[in-house]
Amino acid sequence: MMDKKLESTLTALLEVEAEAKTIVEKAESEAKDMREKTRGEVQKILGDTKAQEQQEVQNALNALRSQAEKSQQEILDRTRKEIEYWEELFQQNHDKAFNFIIEQIISSKTTA
Repeated sequence: MMDKKLESTLTALLEVEAEAKTIVEKAESEAKDMREKTRGEVQKILGDTKAQEQQEVQNALNALRSQAEKSQQEILDRTRKEIEYWEELFQQNHDKAFNFIIEQIISSKTTA
């Protein structure tokens, strides 16, 4: 009787051990699958992040180029206006000087 009970207990214990082994193997397999899936997701996130970062850098560079070109054009426009102003001023002074010289020549001939 004791042998049957011991045998029954041992059999139940072996069945529990086999079931526990199956559960552990399944858990290890699922953990491995989760690690691989997570690794893949991490790589995808890193790739997406890098692509987004590169796009943001490119956008920033484009904005800076655009701003630099705009500033350059504004400086060029101001410089052209300054040149035109000084050319007009020069021409006015040149005309006044020329008229003054002509008047001096005419007045010196009339007084002479």
